[in-house]
Order: sequence, then structure tokens, then C-alpha cells
Amino acid sequence: MDDIQYQELNFSFLAEGSNLTSFQCNNDDLNDFLKRDAFRGQNSRISATRLIYWNTILIGFFTLVNDTLTVEAVEACDGEPEYEYGKYPAIKIARLATHGDYERRDIATNMLLKIFIMVKRISKHSGCRMITVDSYPDAVGFYQRKGFKRAQLKEKDTIPLYMDFHKFVTEEENRLIATLDDF
Repeated sequence: MDDIQYQELNFSFLAEGSNLTSFQCNNDDLNDFLKRDAFRGQNSRISATRLIYWNTILIGFFTLVNDTLTVEAVEACDGEPEYEYGKYPAIKIARLATHGDYERRDIATNMLLKIFIMVKRISKHSGCRMITVDSYPDAVGFYQRKGFKRAQLKEKDTIPLYMDFHKFVTEEENRLIATLDDF
């Protein structure tokens, strides 16, 4: 099957009455979150969930929340050398899932691109140095291929990862800025 391109996708906020019944990924926790908890979290301003449609088919979703990351959790080559506070401001990818029938078609990569676009815009109005994610073990490789690193934190059921978004944008400025400014 061919990859699905970013331009073919429609990103919309989860809304009351959104039809979620057809969505089924390969992780019951993510399915349950979307169908039982996502709207309540969004309605109470705890999280924000975007639904991703291809044509009229719900093929993915992601949820973002505010976060912080301790300075000690970041490698010395990342972060800001003269930063005098104990935590960096961050946005966390709280959930990200692709419908099982659409895996390996670049949906997750396109969702990350949308997240990067959103974080770039948000960071013009509010400090946001890092993007974090508590990854399921089977998804760590995906995030690491996209530039995330293991945070120096105690592991739980998930593996904490981060990206120094400022550094990423700066290093990839010519390529990334041209792409992001098109949207």
C-alpha cells in the first residue's frame, strides 16, 4: 500500500458527538482512551485531542498536554547551557495512535509533522523548549528515528523520551522552516 501524504489528511478537534466507533488500533489502552476519556479531558482543558481523517475515514489521533522536563533528564548537548531553572517547558504527546488498517503508511509521521507545526506556532506565544512522550516500548524505535532521545528518568511501564525542539528547529531551519511556513 502507498504512503498517505500529509496534504491528503484532515486534522480536526475531537468534538462532542464525534463518531469514534470505527477507530481500532492495536493497543487497547489507546482505543479505550479515545472512546472513554479523550473528550472529558479536552472538555476540562486537561488535554487536547486531534482526530486525523483520510477522506472520511478516521485513521488516527493524537492528544497533547503541557509538561515540563527536569534539566537533569536532558543530555548535556541539549538544552540551554546557562538555563538557571530546574525544569524546561514542554509539550507532551500524551497519546498518538494509527488505525490498525493504516499502519506503515506514514500516518504517525504525518501526525508528528502536524505536532511540530503546532509546537512551532505555540512557541511563538509561550515558552516550549522540549517535546516529550512516554512511549510504549514497541514505539520507542519510531520516536528515536524521528530525533527523540531517552530522558534520564526512571522508567515505568513506558519509556520517557524527549526532543530539544528548539535545537531541532535551529539545526533543520532551512529545510523545516520552508516546509512549516507552507501551512
